[in-house]
Amino acid sequence: MTSRRAQGLNDRIRIAATDRGEDAHRIRRGLVFQRLLGRLAPQGLVLKGGFCLEVRLGDVARTTKDIDLVGRMALASDPDDVLDALEHALASGSFDDGFSFRPGVPRRLRADEAGSPAWRVSVDALVDGAPFERIKLDLVGQVEEVAGATEPLEVRAPITAPGCGPVTVAAIDVHQHAAEKLHAYARLYSGGRTFSRVKDLVDLVLLIDAGLLTDPPRLSERLAVVWSARDQSRPPPSLPEPPASWEDDLARLLSDLGTPHRSLAAAHTLVTDLYSAAIDDEGTSA
Repeated sequence: MTSRRAQGLNDRIRIAATDRGEDAHRIRRGLVFQRLLGRLAPQGLVLKGGFCLEVRLGDVARTTKDIDLVGRMALASDPDDVLDALEHALASGSFDDGFSFRPGVPRRLRADEAGSPAWRVSVDALVDGAPFERIKLDLVGQVEEVAGATEPLEVRAPITAPGCGPVTVAAIDVHQHAAEKLHAYARLYSGGRTFSRVKDLVDLVLLIDAGLLTDPPRLSERLAVVWSARDQSRPPPSLPEPPASWEDDLARLLSDLGTPHRSLAAAHTLVTDLYSAAIDDEGTSA
């Protein structure tokens, strides 16, 4: 049975979706992510990934269906240990928002490019004990790579509701985020196959357009760290040309996000100019 509080949240989500012309499912997930972060951020976990971009860019960002966090609990080798740590973190603190979270058994994912372990956990969000939403949480043991590359980020709930005030989290800084995207882009044709995705290019374009990548020395520093951690090498002198097959997908994604149209060549030039400015910086080229 839906509680009065849950019904109130559903009504607020529906009204917000209508008033703002947004997807109600995106608003709902955003609320659950924000409430989850209220529990996990004080436990030393670091926000990264698509939801981190959503917070920074607002509705211009691509929507994401999961949330990514970096933390030492992901370094455990046994899923029961990961689950115990996660349950303990979720039970910590006192909240008057009506939410509670019930994680499922963690499933091991393939290690990331730096060899860091990763786990995917299905998490049920409940309001007053009744099911509200199910989300995917990815826990990544990328702890050493992001050391020194975090910044505080305020995450606001997408609706106004009792007990759902802003949450300040540690998040990977925007230049670390860009360096990870550039690393994927630089490995476009790794192993004889297309390794990167057009979505990586779109995210980089959005970050540049938002004016968030204006510190070449900082980007240079993070590029060096990412390449060292993942490839034991320095960043390459240039980025590869994207496949022509990306042209239509790029146009569709940019159109869906309501951003100005760019040709594939123009988007690639924008990103390569950013990359070149960073690797030409004295800190990397020395």
